[in-house]
Amino acid sequence: MMNTHNTAHCATRWDTRLFLIAGCCMLINTVCLWMRHFSGYQMSLLWAAVPAIIALGSCTLGVLKLYPRAVSQARKLAISGACFAVMSLTSLVLASMWIFVLSVFGDGISGRPSTGFAVLIGAFMVFMMISFAFNSVSFLVERTTRNIGLLLLVPVSCWALMLIVALLKSFEAGLSLDFYTNGVMGVAFLLVAFVLKKRQ
Repeated sequence: MMNTHNTAHCATRWDTRLFLIAGCCMLINTVCLWMRHFSGYQMSLLWAAVPAIIALGSCTLGVLKLYPRAVSQARKLAISGACFAVMSLTSLVLASMWIFVLSVFGDGISGRPSTGFAVLIGAFMVFMMISFAFNSVSFLVERTTRNIGLLLLVPVSCWALMLIVALLKSFEAGLSLDFYTNGVMGVAFLLVAFVLKKRQ
């Protein structure tokens, strides 16, 4: 009985930590993006990409850690959300490897990204949107967890906005919104961590 309680408590602490890491790294990414854009210093894209990758990976794992909470409230939505989270994590890993290989062994990412890379990023955003949306709805079902559900809708809205702009204008125009959306998502992730901490 004691071991079961400790395991559940440890899992609860980890979902809090993962969203905390995601929030902090996303804010670091935002600062790096603004510094890279407005300062005269030629900063490598990796300085912004690494914290963004850590943030996105952490929030994806955080969603997976929320699965026990979500499945008790809306089983089908929680299972679907977990499946899409795994698919988004796979897309993120492949995109990260692509960036790393180009940055270390190639000329880096400059100008218009290749079709393959754009597809990976698009797939990641779509999978993440669906995963967060399913988990959000599963938490909105119960009044006591509704604040978590509302906070999970923030990144869904940000990614949806980026995708709409990318489809209506261009891929680059959609990605350029990360100057603003990443900061908003970072704050949302920190608030999720705060709410989860309070519920422990």
